[in-house]
Amino acid sequence: MTRISTFAANQSALADLMKAQRSVFESQKQLITGKRATDLKGVGHEAETLQATRAAQARSMAYEQAGIRAAARLEAQDTALNNLTDAANDLRTAVTTKDGNYVMHEVREAFYKVANALNTRHAGSYIFGGTRSDVLPVNAEKLDDLLPMGAASDAFQHNDRRPTVQMDTHITVEVGLLANEVGGELMDSFKRIVDFENGVNGPFVQPMTSAQETFILNEVSQIITAMDNVFTKVGEAGATAAHVDTLIASHEDRQTFLDRFIGEMEDVDMADAATRFQQAQTALDVSAKTFSSLSQVSLLPFLR
Repeated sequence: MTRISTFAANQSALADLMKAQRSVFESQKQLITGKRATDLKGVGHEAETLQATRAAQARSMAYEQAGIRAAARLEAQDTALNNLTDAANDLRTAVTTKDGNYVMHEVREAFYKVANALNTRHAGSYIFGGTRSDVLPVNAEKLDDLLPMGAASDAFQHNDRRPTVQMDTHITVEVGLLANEVGGELMDSFKRIVDFENGVNGPFVQPMTSAQETFILNEVSQIITAMDNVFTKVGEAGATAAHVDTLIASHEDRQTFLDRFIGEMEDVDMADAATRFQQAQTALDVSAKTFSSLSQVSLLPFLR
């Protein structure tokens, strides 16, 4: 009976020692990682909630990254629109002169700037090309390329689909303008001017003829209308950029909240973990001493 009791005491002490070792290991791991557990089993009934929250966080991060790419495209578009505005102003200035020798030189320079602005590329695609990236939005390199065209619209070869970006589950934002939307009226002016220059009343001379002066005077109002359209598109693009920035900020705020929410499920209270580690270490010391004492008890006295 005594032998059995001693054996049982040793077994119990060994079990306590192993339990204390596990407690020290677990509490030490929490102190090192700062996490309650390293797998979903460790969070118990909150595992399903944690998985769903992580999925929501991943979606939000993906939408944010899409928004950042869209914002970069919109910034490039804004630069192109500013260049287009400058070129349109150059065209307006060119046709307000009565110097026939000056007009066509400046008109050609303005056309070159407009075409370059409308053919702006960003990240491998054309800003004003719709969803096409295989062709230039404007297929005329110089003003005289418009001459054989039946209409100025023939200079555009993009499609009619504006690029879009998914910014949230139910939010899609158009992040691109089309070349003919922002430059169509300007291109009409260029076409009328080059046709006139090569028509019966051309070329422009110094001083201008009455027919040339009348044409130029009428064209000024058309160019001003075209510039107003460009300014409208600039405002539209600015509103889109502001909307995208707001959505990006919204996702940033959402991720901050989700980080905190996940932390409440995953992160350990470091002060509490330190206390538990000290308690576990003390329990381990006691268990080790107890087991050591029992192990040193000789069975010989009980065999006499």
